[in-house]
Amino acid sequence: MEVPHLDSWYRKYRKDGLVVMGFSSVSPKEQREFAKRANLTYPLFIWERDKLPKLLQAIVGYPTTLLVDRNGKIREVVFGILFGEQKENFERKLRAILKEKTKTSEKRQNNPK
Repeated sequence: MEVPHLDSWYRKYRKDGLVVMGFSSVSPKEQREFAKRANLTYPLFIWERDKLPKLLQAIVGYPTTLLVDRNGKIREVVFGILFGEQKENFERKLRAILKEKTKTSEKRQNNPK
């Protein structure tokens, strides 16, 4: 199950800019109950396929984990459960991406006024 380590990463790296969002097709009430039982700290949203961007509408398998950088570029997609070495590699990539600057901040550093 993705939830425990996603929440752990969120708690650990949110000060570095990590944002975690969970999407589910279950009702808001069921989501709230689950979030309370699992002690989740990241937000949950309703998965309404027809209201999502085309790229996300293509996701048909669950769980699917996306790693999106500060510039909005999808850097990693994992279909299925993250575990073992795959989970460790994903966290390494996550940490590396969190250390990267945004394109906007790089431009400001290179052209200070």
